[in-house]
Amino acid sequence: MERDDLVAVALGERPAGLVIRGGRLVNVYSGEIYFADVAIAGDRIAAVGDVDRCVGEGTKVVEAAGRYLVPGFIEGHIHVGATSLAVTELARLLVPYGTAAIVTDFNEATKVQGPQVARYYLDEAKRTPLSVYYSPFHTSLIPTDGRDGVTLEQLDEMMSWPEAKELREWNVQQHRSPNEKVRRAGEMARAHGLRLAGHLRLFMGGLLHASVASGAVSDHETYTVEEAVERIRAGVALQMRFGSAHWHEIHDVLRVVTERRLDSSLVMFSTDEQEIVDVRDHGFLDHRVRMAIEAGVAPMDAVRMASLNPARYLGVTGDLGGIAPGRKAFVNLVDDMRSFTITEVVYGEQSVAKDQRYVAKLERPDYPREFYGTVKLKRPLTAADFEIAAVGNGSGTAKVRVIGFHPEAMGTKELHLDLSVVDGKVQVDLEREIVKLASIERIGGIGKHGVGFVKGLTMRRGALGFTYHPGPSELAVIGTDDEDMALVANRIAELGGGLVVVADGEIIAEVPMPLHGVVSDASAEEVEAGMRHAKRAIADVIGIDFISNYYRLTGFFIPGVSPELRMSVKGLLKVAYAGDQLKVEPIPVVMDAEGPAA
Repeated sequence: MERDDLVAVALGERPAGLVIRGGRLVNVYSGEIYFADVAIAGDRIAAVGDVDRCVGEGTKVVEAAGRYLVPGFIEGHIHVGATSLAVTELARLLVPYGTAAIVTDFNEATKVQGPQVARYYLDEAKRTPLSVYYSPFHTSLIPTDGRDGVTLEQLDEMMSWPEAKELREWNVQQHRSPNEKVRRAGEMARAHGLRLAGHLRLFMGGLLHASVASGAVSDHETYTVEEAVERIRAGVALQMRFGSAHWHEIHDVLRVVTERRLDSSLVMFSTDEQEIVDVRDHGFLDHRVRMAIEAGVAPMDAVRMASLNPARYLGVTGDLGGIAPGRKAFVNLVDDMRSFTITEVVYGEQSVAKDQRYVAKLERPDYPREFYGTVKLKRPLTAADFEIAAVGNGSGTAKVRVIGFHPEAMGTKELHLDLSVVDGKVQVDLEREIVKLASIERIGGIGKHGVGFVKGLTMRRGALGFTYHPGPSELAVIGTDDEDMALVANRIAELGGGLVVVADGEIIAEVPMPLHGVVSDASAEEVEAGMRHAKRAIADVIGIDFISNYYRLTGFFIPGVSPELRMSVKGLLKVAYAGDQLKVEPIPVVMDAEGPAA
């Protein structure tokens, strides 16, 4: 709607399209809660308070009946691929939980097929109630096996898009990167007026201050209240994280508000990554607001953390952040400010969601043909591709490097363990919970792959694999049996990407994700049902039974992020700090072998 028309409605010169009547306004600007009506014209709010002058023939009325009117929420840092949904179905999933906007990068799909993919999804979002702000990722510049990175010229164009708000994920390591293209990316972001969204995991003292001095203005990697205090003191936006891979740190970080009593205006929420099943079971930012209130945060402050604070951080307060004239018409109707259940969502001139279900019309598009067929193997894989050779051809034992995992611990450990050797091949050890994992190049079909070991998954049998993870999105496989691992990989290639679970030579669950091998083209309901079945199979049949038993596994395949062992198509990688830089180098799985093991 044109602003002149909006002004005319506000003055009572023409009727509003919809009025929300009888609600208690949660005014995040003034800190008050009071009865007020809301008049909406088109996709924006015309007036708030006494809006009788805005009501005319044809004005639709939503009776709030004393419910609280809460502004739409903004998720400040998410990789949407973890939901397994493309944008339209993502809106169908998230809007009923009060989500008005997200900030994301489409990095995995961009690395697979280029910046035109991100542009397509940003345009797709415009046909939904979900606003999508864009945060290109400097890692998209870096070529990987089988694919080129985006060029600096392409990144410059991406930064010029009106949806672009940030460059993620920045710190002193990127500012001093030996890769000139990465350093240039930071300079270009500043020239475009974009924020440098931080990745400040474990940074304190000098590393934190150097990162902030380099331009980093936010952090979603804060784990303790001590880290939270130092970030707020440094003016860093604290994006408290709760997602499928990270569910514990928010309880400690919230103490920065409830116990340390620091100003909460820099505090907000993020999920980073969250599976569709976890969204449906717990909610989204509404769940984080409930958690904050239960932890002792004042309800008004908890709402601000999900709305006004991220809007101010992003510089979008003219559109979102509160319920006021001129802002986008996205209003959550909440039963009360303690249990905080969103019972209805009004977007524009219609009620679009009730009782956590989307009820309005929302049609997903037919996606371009070129978005499909991105999982390319040089040839079908066999069990032999997952064998790990020991030194010599005999039997006995071999000392190997193993990724050590515990479902209740942050990160992984490097373990040096003795494993049995049969006919010159190192074996898994199910009694000690040691199984194999492999990363297989799947874009260029060049035949490159790496195989290693991981301990701590409680896996009893079978194999599973997937093509989405917040990194290079290669074809990742984890298994107890080489034959089953080959079956998983080949089936994923047939599907064009996705999640596949196999036991004893039989496929027992699969969720196709054929768009770039990253997300599904199916409905949210279909994907949810498929993921529930697959997650039950992963837990009940093959034995990986801990929280987020699919998504937690993807972290093993993200090289170059944290100082740990990771698996890649080049084999096992050791990621460690060297001064202010992360050093990434291939290392052999079998410790007495010469050179990196395949």
